[in-house]
Amino acid sequence: MMWMLGALVASPLNARGDPMQPLSPYSHDDRLRWRKLLLAKGGEVSKKLEDLLAGKDVKLSEIELRMTADEKEPKEKRLRRFLDLLMARLKVVDHPRFGFDMDTGAFLPVPVLDEMPWIEVEPK
Repeated sequence: MMWMLGALVASPLNARGDPMQPLSPYSHDDRLRWRKLLLAKGGEVSKKLEDLLAGKDVKLSEIELRMTADEKEPKEKRLRRFLDLLMARLKVVDHPRFGFDMDTGAFLPVPVLDEMPWIEVEPK
């Protein structure tokens, strides 16, 4: 329980006594759509990696990732890291906490995930 503006407010608890988190607002159709988007983006990135390995010049301007300490990351490493991110997101798209942003304590809006379902927020 916690005190809030002078009133006693009970936080809902789960069976283990931990504070409960809000339920996912996303539908089964949302998750199917995001899975398709993740797979499509994975195909694009795989093609770019294939082209790069074949010696072709590849532009990476549309690939947004949190940068590592090495800001001048080689293209191959960046593409492989993005593929890893896509595959990790694909594995958790059905997790009930998918899309939950721990910083804000809320689920991301559907339009945000429709645009970029690989956004880096982790289910906890």
